[in-house]
Amino acid sequence: MANEKIDVTDLDLVITKIEKRTSSGGAWVRGKINNAVRFEALVFAEHAESRYGGLRTPSETLSLRWEDIDWEMNRMSIPEPKVEHHEGRGIRSCPIFPELRSILDEAFEIFGDKSEYVVAAPQYRAAANTAMGWKNSNLRTEMTRLLRRAGVSGWPRLFHSMRASRQTELQREFPLHVVCSWLGNSPRIAQQSYLLVTEDDFARAAGVAKVMVEG
Repeated sequence: MANEKIDVTDLDLVITKIEKRTSSGGAWVRGKINNAVRFEALVFAEHAESRYGGLRTPSETLSLRWEDIDWEMNRMSIPEPKVEHHEGRGIRSCPIFPELRSILDEAFEIFGDKSEYVVAAPQYRAAANTAMGWKNSNLRTEMTRLLRRAGVSGWPRLFHSMRASRQTELQREFPLHVVCSWLGNSPRIAQQSYLLVTEDDFARAAGVAKVMVEG
């Protein structure tokens, strides 16, 4: 189970459910800062950056600053703590994909003048970024709680699966070397640990529509 890769391309269903349960009628609750901070810290970091940006969690999602966002060029300069010791690594450039752009716009409107970091969660950053390097904090635990509240079953390797789903989607549209540059891994690692065979693949091959199951 440790190496199992799960397709989470239908995770949009999850975020919709979480939004309805977490706020009263919207993804972002202006004027209810405590609720918004919790929603942003847990769901934005784990869903938007991992799922739609392909960022590693927690090291990259918690390291991204607003100054790393180039709104005009629609790009992010993503810090890479995990591989910064390798020559030529440490920061990579990645497009702000359309699914992520709208969430970043909304988050900046609420948190842009309140936090240096895109994810305004200093408690998780302090717990994860230790003198011995980045480690898992309880982000996974909190995400699992939100999934449970939304009535959605979790899956193994929560954040890895989101990143794998993003890589698999992009691979269908762009060359492998381009996607690997954006997501910060090698073709060998991508093929070994990230690229998925999904239900969409089976459906397209069989010439049938994919059956959407809301879990």
